[in-house]
Amino acid sequence: MGAANRHSWNGQAVFGAFPKNPEKEQAILRVACGSVAFLAYLVFTLLSPSKNAYIVLAAIAFYTTFGIVTYVAVTVGPARSHLRLILHTILDQATVMMGLAVGGRAALPFLWLVFWFLIGAGCRYGRRMLALSCAVALAGLIGLMHWQPWWRTNITAGLGLTLSVAAISLYLAVLVLRLENQAATDPLTGLSNRIRLEQAIGRKLIRRSTEVHQTALLLIDLDGFKEVNDSHGHAVGDELLQRFATALVDRMRRGDTLARLGGDEFVVLADRVYGQEGALRIADDIHAILSDVRTVGGHETSISASIGVCMLAQSTGSTPLDARTMMRAADSAMYRAKTRGKGQTAFAEATDMHPVAT
Repeated sequence: MGAANRHSWNGQAVFGAFPKNPEKEQAILRVACGSVAFLAYLVFTLLSPSKNAYIVLAAIAFYTTFGIVTYVAVTVGPARSHLRLILHTILDQATVMMGLAVGGRAALPFLWLVFWFLIGAGCRYGRRMLALSCAVALAGLIGLMHWQPWWRTNITAGLGLTLSVAAISLYLAVLVLRLENQAATDPLTGLSNRIRLEQAIGRKLIRRSTEVHQTALLLIDLDGFKEVNDSHGHAVGDELLQRFATALVDRMRRGDTLARLGGDEFVVLADRVYGQEGALRIADDIHAILSDVRTVGGHETSISASIGVCMLAQSTGSTPLDARTMMRAADSAMYRAKTRGKGQTAFAEATDMHPVAT
């Protein structure tokens, strides 16, 4: 991955208004919900005026203004920022806690926002922001039970709410983890998909300056797969892909990333590979796997692989590397292997390693 993406997250918009900018969607929801809440509470305050009601009304106005400011911030600076995300996540829950602290009983109708922010943080940004949102909420509730008069009087309600926040956060964390795994997994083979592979390559590229060993990216294209599909049907083709994936898992080393890009293309991202000799040994293991496949679904088959290898320790001078450059280099090497015949392995060349301008 490029340097611009190394500190990004995989957040998605929940309602689809801005699918590539979940921060903007969240900012619009702050403004919309804050405005509706302000108008509703303004009516309530006019009908039942009190000091606490006015304080809560001011807290809602502050939050609506905060929403406007965040919208301007993500519009002017659309590039994703972890620092900005952390600050917004903290301020969401902190604003609710501030309203509960100054408004006491009058602010209780806004307790639902605690859970709204937990769900929003988890669904948009994953478990880390969910954990941060949960931590701020729990710290705020504990503080309320210690220092706020109404909450000190009703400490059992506070304890119940605190346990509810913790339990729901734990449940959401498990759910988000399952969804993340599902989104990054190839449904047919159970291997990683392109999304998780590019993340893994990005992590390797970040660490490569501090590691003495190399990482090899092997792009595998199955020779003869189309003939199996055409002759025996897609069910047999799928069985072949599943058998190959299972054999890869059994033969590759722990810590290697195994991925299917789609069709009959697979990738092995192998760590701790010392030179091209080490990468060739891995490629030879892959060729051996396919040489053992003689029949699939009761049909005789002849399957081999063309493998393109890109060593992630290769240098392009001052030009930064990213996942797409490495994938394209391995792809070029794989096509060179195909020109040599079936069951061949080729390495990426220096000319393959230059990123394409976007």
